[in-house]
Amino acid sequence: MANSIQAVIWDLDGVIIDSADEHRRAWQRLAREEGITFTDADFWATFGKRNDDIIPLHWKNLSKDQLQALADRKEFYFREFIRESVAPLPGSMELMRGLHEAGFPQALATSTPRENIQLIKDLLHLDHYLSALVSGESVAHGKPAPDIFLKAAGELHMPPPVCLVIEDAVAGVQAALAAGMRCISVAGNRDLPGLRVADLMVKDLTELNVERVSNIPARA
Repeated sequence: MANSIQAVIWDLDGVIIDSADEHRRAWQRLAREEGITFTDADFWATFGKRNDDIIPLHWKNLSKDQLQALADRKEFYFREFIRESVAPLPGSMELMRGLHEAGFPQALATSTPRENIQLIKDLLHLDHYLSALVSGESVAHGKPAPDIFLKAAGELHMPPPVCLVIEDAVAGVQAALAAGMRCISVAGNRDLPGLRVADLMVKDLTELNVERVSNIPARA
Protein backbone atom coordinates (compact mmCIF):
# COMPACT_ATOMS: atom_id res chain seq x y z
CA MET A 1 0.00 0.00 0.00
CA ALA A 2 1.29 3.43 -0.92
CA ASN A 3 0.47 4.86 2.50
CA SER A 4 1.75 1.96 4.63
CA ILE A 5 4.63 2.56 7.03
CA GLN A 6 7.90 2.43 5.12
CA ALA A 7 10.33 4.29 7.41
CA VAL A 8 10.71 4.97 11.13
CA ILE A 9 12.04 8.15 12.76
CA TRP A 10 13.13 7.92 16.39
CA ASP A 11 13.34 10.55 19.08
CA LEU A 12 16.20 9.92 21.53
CA ASP A 13 15.49 11.00 25.12
CA GLY A 14 12.72 8.99 26.72
CA VAL A 15 12.53 6.63 23.73
CA ILE A 16 15.93 5.02 23.14
CA ILE A 17 17.53 6.15 26.39
CA ASP A 18 16.38 7.91 29.52
CA SER A 19 18.87 10.72 29.99
CA ALA A 20 16.50 13.12 31.72
CA ASP A 21 18.35 12.92 35.01
CA GLU A 22 21.71 13.62 33.35
CA HIS A 23 20.20 16.66 31.58
CA ARG A 24 18.63 17.87 34.84
CA ARG A 25 21.93 17.54 36.70
CA ALA A 26 23.78 19.36 33.90
CA TRP A 27 21.32 22.27 33.85
CA GLN A 28 21.36 22.57 37.63
CA ARG A 29 25.17 22.46 37.78
CA LEU A 30 25.35 25.23 35.19
CA ALA A 31 22.71 27.30 36.97
CA ARG A 32 24.41 26.85 40.33
CA GLU A 33 27.72 28.07 38.89
CA GLU A 34 25.94 31.07 37.37
CA GLY A 35 23.95 31.96 40.48
CA ILE A 36 20.66 31.18 38.71
CA THR A 37 17.71 29.30 40.22
CA PHE A 38 16.76 26.27 38.10
CA THR A 39 14.32 23.96 39.89
CA ASP A 40 13.17 20.48 38.92
CA ALA A 41 9.89 22.09 37.82
CA ASP A 42 11.83 24.50 35.60
CA PHE A 43 13.59 21.54 34.04
CA TRP A 44 10.47 19.52 33.29
CA ALA A 45 8.66 22.55 31.87
CA THR A 46 11.20 22.79 29.04
CA PHE A 47 12.61 19.26 28.69
CA GLY A 48 12.94 18.30 25.03
CA LYS A 49 13.28 21.86 23.79
CA ARG A 50 16.44 23.32 22.29
CA ASN A 51 18.99 25.13 24.43
CA ASP A 52 18.43 28.40 22.56
CA ASP A 53 14.76 28.21 23.57
CA ILE A 54 15.49 27.32 27.23
CA ILE A 55 18.38 29.61 28.18
CA PRO A 56 16.65 32.96 27.50
CA LEU A 57 13.92 31.96 29.96
CA HIS A 58 16.45 32.00 32.80
CA TRP A 59 19.35 34.18 31.60
CA LYS A 60 18.45 37.67 30.39
CA ASN A 61 20.11 40.07 27.95
CA LEU A 62 22.61 37.60 26.53
CA SER A 63 24.53 38.06 23.34
CA LYS A 64 24.45 35.21 20.84
CA ASP A 65 28.00 34.24 21.84
CA GLN A 66 27.15 34.25 25.55
CA LEU A 67 24.11 32.06 24.93
CA GLN A 68 26.20 29.61 22.91
CA ALA A 69 28.89 29.47 25.60
CA LEU A 70 26.30 28.57 28.24
CA ALA A 71 24.79 25.93 25.99
CA ASP A 72 28.21 24.43 25.27
CA ARG A 73 29.02 24.23 28.98
CA LYS A 74 25.72 22.58 29.80
CA GLU A 75 26.26 19.96 27.10
CA PHE A 76 29.83 19.32 28.24
CA TYR A 77 28.48 18.53 31.72
CA PHE A 78 25.76 16.33 30.20
CA ARG A 79 28.31 14.29 28.25
CA GLU A 80 30.36 13.81 31.42
CA PHE A 81 27.31 12.38 33.19
CA ILE A 82 25.87 10.26 30.33
CA ARG A 83 29.21 8.64 29.48
CA GLU A 84 29.08 6.95 32.88
CA SER A 85 25.45 5.87 32.88
CA VAL A 86 23.99 5.43 29.38
CA ALA A 87 21.79 2.36 28.87
CA PRO A 88 19.03 1.65 26.35
CA LEU A 89 15.43 1.67 27.51
CA PRO A 90 13.55 -1.66 27.54
CA GLY A 91 12.56 -2.80 24.06
CA SER A 92 14.30 -0.01 22.16
CA MET A 93 17.28 -1.92 20.77
CA GLU A 94 15.17 -4.99 20.08
CA LEU A 95 12.65 -2.98 18.04
CA MET A 96 15.34 -1.01 16.23
CA ARG A 97 17.16 -4.22 15.34
CA GLY A 98 13.95 -5.90 14.20
CA LEU A 99 12.99 -2.97 11.99
CA HIS A 100 16.47 -2.95 10.47
CA GLU A 101 16.31 -6.67 9.72
CA ALA A 102 12.87 -6.18 8.16
CA GLY A 103 14.31 -3.55 5.80
CA PHE A 104 12.87 -0.36 7.28
CA PRO A 105 15.15 2.67 6.88
CA GLN A 106 15.46 4.46 10.23
CA ALA A 107 16.57 7.91 11.34
CA LEU A 108 17.21 9.63 14.64
CA ALA A 109 15.70 13.11 14.96
CA THR A 110 16.29 14.83 18.27
CA SER A 111 16.68 18.27 19.81
CA THR A 112 19.91 16.92 21.34
CA PRO A 113 23.05 18.68 20.01
CA ARG A 114 24.97 16.70 17.41
CA GLU A 115 28.03 16.09 19.60
CA ASN A 116 25.79 14.38 22.16
CA ILE A 117 24.11 12.32 19.44
CA GLN A 118 27.49 11.14 18.20
CA LEU A 119 28.56 10.11 21.70
CA ILE A 120 25.35 8.17 22.41
CA LYS A 121 25.40 6.65 18.92
CA ASP A 122 28.91 5.37 19.55
CA LEU A 123 28.19 4.11 23.07
CA LEU A 124 25.11 2.15 21.93
CA HIS A 125 26.38 1.27 18.41
CA LEU A 126 23.30 2.83 16.81
CA ASP A 127 25.04 3.23 13.46
CA HIS A 128 24.32 -0.47 12.84
CA TYR A 129 20.64 0.41 12.42
CA LEU A 130 20.29 4.09 11.49
CA SER A 131 20.61 5.66 8.05
CA ALA A 132 20.37 9.31 9.18
CA LEU A 133 20.98 11.46 12.25
CA VAL A 134 19.26 14.86 12.46
CA SER A 135 19.97 17.31 15.27
CA GLY A 136 17.70 20.15 16.29
CA GLU A 137 20.65 22.48 15.66
CA SER A 138 20.34 21.80 11.93
CA VAL A 139 16.79 23.12 11.44
CA ALA A 140 15.23 26.57 11.73
CA HIS A 141 12.55 25.71 14.30
CA GLY A 142 12.46 23.21 17.12
CA LYS A 143 9.56 20.95 18.11
CA PRO A 144 6.57 21.36 18.05
CA ALA A 145 7.38 22.69 14.58
CA PRO A 146 7.71 19.80 12.10
CA ASP A 147 11.09 20.87 10.68
CA ILE A 148 13.25 18.16 12.24
CA PHE A 149 11.01 15.28 11.15
CA LEU A 150 10.60 16.66 7.65
CA LYS A 151 14.39 16.88 7.35
CA ALA A 152 14.76 13.31 8.59
CA ALA A 153 12.23 12.08 6.02
CA GLY A 154 14.16 13.94 3.33
CA GLU A 155 17.42 12.30 4.39
CA LEU A 156 15.70 8.90 4.21
CA HIS A 157 14.28 9.83 0.78
CA MET A 158 10.78 9.05 2.04
CA PRO A 159 7.58 11.14 1.77
CA PRO A 160 6.10 12.13 5.16
CA PRO A 161 2.88 10.07 4.89
CA VAL A 162 4.84 6.78 4.91
CA CYS A 163 6.97 7.77 7.92
CA LEU A 164 6.27 6.82 11.52
CA VAL A 165 7.69 8.81 14.45
CA ILE A 166 8.34 7.30 17.89
CA GLU A 167 8.19 10.05 20.53
CA ASP A 168 7.73 10.54 24.25
CA ALA A 169 7.10 14.30 24.45
CA VAL A 170 3.91 16.21 23.72
CA ALA A 171 5.87 18.70 21.60
CA GLY A 172 7.32 15.81 19.63
CA VAL A 173 3.92 14.26 18.97
CA GLN A 174 2.68 17.67 17.81
CA ALA A 175 5.69 17.97 15.49
CA ALA A 176 5.10 14.52 14.00
CA LEU A 177 1.43 15.20 13.31
CA ALA A 178 2.27 18.64 11.88
CA ALA A 179 4.69 16.88 9.52
CA GLY A 180 1.87 14.67 8.25
CA MET A 181 3.40 11.53 9.76
CA ARG A 182 1.96 8.84 11.96
CA CYS A 183 3.17 8.65 15.53
CA ILE A 184 3.59 6.27 18.44
CA SER A 185 3.87 7.96 21.84
CA VAL A 186 5.80 6.31 24.66
CA ALA A 187 4.01 7.44 27.80
CA GLY A 188 5.62 5.54 30.65
CA ASN A 189 3.35 6.14 33.64
CA ARG A 190 1.97 9.41 32.25
CA ASP A 191 -1.51 9.79 30.79
CA LEU A 192 -1.35 13.13 29.01
CA PRO A 193 -3.95 14.27 26.47
CA GLY A 194 -1.10 15.45 24.25
CA LEU A 195 0.31 11.94 24.09
CA ARG A 196 -3.07 10.27 23.55
CA VAL A 197 -3.53 12.09 20.22
CA ALA A 198 -0.80 9.91 18.72
CA ASP A 199 -1.94 7.03 16.49
CA LEU A 200 -0.89 4.61 19.22
CA MET A 201 0.18 5.19 22.83
CA VAL A 202 2.24 2.56 24.66
CA LYS A 203 3.76 2.44 28.13
CA ASP A 204 7.12 1.29 26.79
CA LEU A 205 8.63 -0.26 23.69
CA THR A 206 8.35 -3.83 24.93
CA GLU A 207 4.71 -3.53 23.78
CA LEU A 208 5.83 -3.15 20.16
CA ASN A 209 7.19 -5.41 17.47
CA VAL A 210 7.75 -5.01 13.74
CA GLU A 211 4.32 -6.36 12.86
CA ARG A 212 2.48 -3.97 15.17
CA VAL A 213 4.46 -1.00 13.84
CA SER A 214 3.82 -2.07 10.23
CA ASN A 215 0.07 -2.33 10.78
CA ILE A 216 -0.60 1.16 12.15
CA PRO A 217 -3.41 2.33 9.85
CA ALA A 218 -3.23 5.35 7.60
CA ARG A 219 -4.97 8.44 8.93
CA ALA A 220 -8.26 9.22 7.21
